[in-house]
Amino acid sequence: MAPRHASGKAPRTPAAARAPSHGAPSQLDLFPVKPVVDVLDAKAIVGPRTGVEHLVRVRPRPDDAPHLVYHDRHGWYCEAHGPACHAVILARDEVKHVD
Repeated sequence: MAPRHASGKAPRTPAAARAPSHGAPSQLDLFPVKPVVDVLDAKAIVGPRTGVEHLVRVRPRPDDAPHLVYHDRHGWYCEAHGPACHAVILARDEVKHVD
């Protein structure tokens, strides 16, 4: 049985421990590592007739597996995690700096 507080309720588990982060930096990073963000040429990689406007490879940490982030007529989304992935924010920010 879980330990109880004086209020009679069980202690809550922090949200960061309950949900996967999809590459989001955690609060426990004492020395945060800068993510690696590479803006790629979508026409050269996907093909000249593609509707993809921006293609970005994002690694939250240099040794992490890359997230491929696309921007097309449907909006921004990570290939593996969808539009809610933290890599989408990093990709959008990087494309703003390049344009």
